[in-house]
Formats: sequence, structure tokens, C-alpha cells
Amino acid sequence: MYLSKHDLLQMDDEWLKKLPAERLLEVSKRLLHDVKVLQDRQNQTPSNSSRPPGSQAPWDRSASSGVSIQEAEADSAEDRAEEAGEAKSAPSEASARAEKPARDAKDKKSGKKRGKQPGSPGHGRTQKWMVTDTCEHHPEHCAACGTPMTVGSGAPAYTAWDEIDIAPQVEGENGLRLNVTRHLLHEGNCVSCGHDSRAQTWRAPADGLWDQVELGQWRLVGPRLAGMIVLLSLRMRLSRARIRELLIELFDLRLSTGVIDQTIREAGRASAPLEESLVTDIQQAAQVHIDETPWPESGVLQWLWVLVSTYTALYLIGSRSREMVENVLENLFVGTLVSDGYVVYRHWKNRLRCWPHLLRKLRGLAESSDARVAGIGQEMETLMKNLMTAIYEYRATPPPVPLTQHHRADIERLRQLCESHQGDTHDTLRQVAREFLYDWDVILRPVAEPNLPLSNNAAEQALRHWVISRRISHGTRSNSGSRAYALLASVIETCRRRGVSSWKYLGTVLTAARQGLPLPDLPAIPLGV
Repeated sequence: MYLSKHDLLQMDDEWLKKLPAERLLEVSKRLLHDVKVLQDRQNQTPSNSSRPPGSQAPWDRSASSGVSIQEAEADSAEDRAEEAGEAKSAPSEASARAEKPARDAKDKKSGKKRGKQPGSPGHGRTQKWMVTDTCEHHPEHCAACGTPMTVGSGAPAYTAWDEIDIAPQVEGENGLRLNVTRHLLHEGNCVSCGHDSRAQTWRAPADGLWDQVELGQWRLVGPRLAGMIVLLSLRMRLSRARIRELLIELFDLRLSTGVIDQTIREAGRASAPLEESLVTDIQQAAQVHIDETPWPESGVLQWLWVLVSTYTALYLIGSRSREMVENVLENLFVGTLVSDGYVVYRHWKNRLRCWPHLLRKLRGLAESSDARVAGIGQEMETLMKNLMTAIYEYRATPPPVPLTQHHRADIERLRQLCESHQGDTHDTLRQVAREFLYDWDVILRPVAEPNLPLSNNAAEQALRHWVISRRISHGTRSNSGSRAYALLASVIETCRRRGVSSWKYLGTVLTAARQGLPLPDLPAIPLGV
């Protein structure tokens, strides 16, 4: 129990002078304990704790030290709550609920909804493009009697729309160019019943999971151009306004930010059926790395999850709960799960612990202001580093004796330290000792199987790009926006891992989805692997 502000306000020089010697000694012990705890907290850096790299001041980064395997960490400080299994979304959700009435009260002052008001003048498209191609659509069946129709070329067109798209690459040519296709919708007379039928574009029915996200043929932005816009937004981290500026500079194409946003959301809805294939690939993988990081969604704290194998990456946005992982892995995953120490992952017995996370905690103990704790931390850190070095040497030149037998003394000493300090009065030392004992077999499994990975860097590196994107965009604004973001991130990263152009593949997905056709399969895993 630490001294509170209420306690400290009652302590001054006069109060200390009145204390007898034995009481003064007890107070000094309490104050010394608190000072050491605060000093240890002050000295926490990304190299000796679970603090994220971005939390360090720029002028302190050059002085920080740590092993190279730790520098790839992209996680945030949520690991501090691993042992307690704390759900960190509660404070942010509470603050969001507190702010919502204030925003609603502000809106009620004028009595108007946000955004454009009904009846206000609109703005039509003024830019005119030269049409490079035409595509005619005729009615296939009579709308009245259902008789198949064959409409001649002389049938009148009752409406049309223009579609701007990136032209297919021509062999021998470099660069990209835009085509403008005019789609003509014709009408025709049925010879059986005399009814005039009109060609209709395909349009996906409303979906409650995709509120105000339409999917259909009638679109200004073609599928390949839409794939390029998605790439610019998610992979290149450009805002809608910057994408608009880029299209004007390169192609003199003027699209509104609203059209660009609708295109990205539509691509997310079109890619939704691919999630099942991604989940199946993850379930069948021999080894899956998993991690999570905070993700704000319209002021409410959610979490961005990643499950990644060698050639597949699956991103999810939701709560920080076990159900998020169970919905993906279910009971079908029999491979090895590589994770940090978050309590949710303990549900899966066939798993591995990330050693850099543990080494950072031991480094924090070694740098403690308490000399006793620092000595214990240094010894535990040395033992773990000895085991890590032995594993790397085994991979290069396997010795005749198994590592568990060759380093039995180090393993027994490490366990002895953990068992003797699992009830220690020092909070951090006690927590680390208990964490080692709880996951003892999982932590030391690589000593018996040296070819297993020692770190969870694969998942943390898969999150790094999106962590930077989160700092730029401050997350997403709606549930459908979060779902589209996670789906598109999964497709883009999976395409990258399989050596396929993500924007071209998304173009084929949108082409099929806009016509209600089955989507193309995910890109094949490269041959020879």
C-alpha cells in the first residue's frame, strides 16, 4: 500500500520532529519504499518494460539500449495488465458515454442534424471526360412474362453512366492510363406479350452489417481504380483529401472525398466473403502468431487483432476478449500459437511465449532501485540469456547432448528463484515469478525444441504498419468502417505475403462482386514452399 496524497499532506517538518525514534524509522521505511517504486517507474523505457517505442521522448531514444529482437516490438503498453487480465476499454467507453450527451446537447441547440440539410443546393460533376469505349446492356428476359429476349442493335438506350477505370496493361508499355467507358442501358419490346422491358444494373440487397454501403454495377470509379484507391488509403496511409490531390496531380481526375470514401467502404463489403477463406487458412496453419493493439472507433476504445502465418494475415477489430480469438480458431486449430503473456491466450495449451517480453521484464527488475530485487533480476536475466544463446548455437551446430540436459543446472536455478520469490513483498518481483511458474512449460518449451521461435515478432511486425496508421488517422469512425478496414488490411497483407499485386487482385474482386458473381479465390501460395 502506497502513501496517498491525503497522507502526504499531513506530513511536514514539525510532524516529523514530534515522532519518537522508532516511529520515525517506520515512516522512513515507508517513504523509502515509495521512493524506490517511483524511481523504478521513472526509469522504465521500451528496452526494460512493456512501454511502446513511441512513448519515449525523441531526445532519449538515442540513449536507449536493448537487444535487436526487441526493437521490432510494435505493441502498446497493454502488457502491463497481462497478469490481472484487465479490460482497458472500460475507462474510454465511460468517457465516450460522458461526452455523448454534451455533443447531443450541442446539436439540439440549432434543432438541425449534422451535415448537409435537406433542400440545400447540391453540386454536380462539371469535369467532362472523353469517352474511350462503350458497353451496351440489353434486357435478357421480359419483365412481365419472363420470356428470353433478343434485342437488336437498334434498340434505344433509356439511360447511361460513365465509368472511369485504369486500362489493362499493354505488353511493352509502361505506366498507367485511364479509360472512360460509357455504359448504355437499353430497352426492348417482347414479341410474346408486347411489354417493353428495360435492362437493369445488378445491385446487392441491403445488408444490416453494412449500413449505407452500396454494392453494384452503377459506379463512377471502376474496379481497378478502386483497388488503387484502397492501396493508397490503407497501404500508403493517405487521407481521402490526399488521395484526391494525388489523382488530380497525376491524372487530372477530380473525385470528391465522399466518392473516395464510398469506394473504400464498397471494397470492404465486396471483400467480406474472403474472410471465410482467410480464417480457414489460419486454422490450418502449423504455426500462428497473434497480438493485439488499441484501436479507437469513434471515441470508443476497441482493439486491432492480428493472426498471422507465413502466407496469411487476418486482422480483426473488436473487444479485447477471448471470444475474438475463439471465433477464429474455434476447435479446428491444432497448430502452435505464439503470443505474449496476455491472460486470454492461456486458454490454448499448445502455445509459445515471447522471450523478448520476458527479458524486458527481467531487465526492469535488474535496474530496480532496490538492491536485493536488482540482484535477483540480474541473475534471472543472465540465466535466460544463457538459455537463449544456447538455443541459437544449437540451431547452428546441434550438440550431442540435449539442451535440457546440458543446461539442467540453469533451469533448476531459474525455477528455484521463481519459487522462492512467488510470495515476495516486492510487487513486480512477485508478479514476474508467478508469471514464470504459471507458464513454466510454455516458456521453456524452446529449450527442448530449439527450432521453435523465441519471439512474437511476426505478429508485432504485422501490426507495426497499422499502428503508425492509427497515429495518423486516429482510428475509424463506425462499425462498418472498422470492418472494412480490417478486411482490406487482411487482403492487402495476404497478397503481399504471397507476392501478388493487392490492388490488381482487389480489382478482380470488385469486378465479380459488382455483378453478384462468385469472388476469385485468394492468390495461391507461391510454388516450392
